[in-house]
Amino acid sequence: MDNHGFFQFVLYKLISISVQLVLLYIVVLGCEWFAQKKGYNIMERSFLVTLVTLPIITFIIWTIIIYRFKLF
Repeated sequence: MDNHGFFQFVLYKLISISVQLVLLYIVVLGCEWFAQKKGYNIMERSFLVTLVTLPIITFIIWTIIIYRFKLF
């Protein structure tokens, strides 16, 4: 891989990770908005955010592992 290809690869990975983090942050803000609208307390809010974001994070980590080891 030459320098130009390496730079494009790093830039692509940086943008990809940034987009994923921004989308996850938007999901968390959506959960917070929904919890505020329903009038939940802090424990119910944290449970709601955990309930929604944990499967998403788990799915992202699993896809990274499957892709890295090329299981499929």
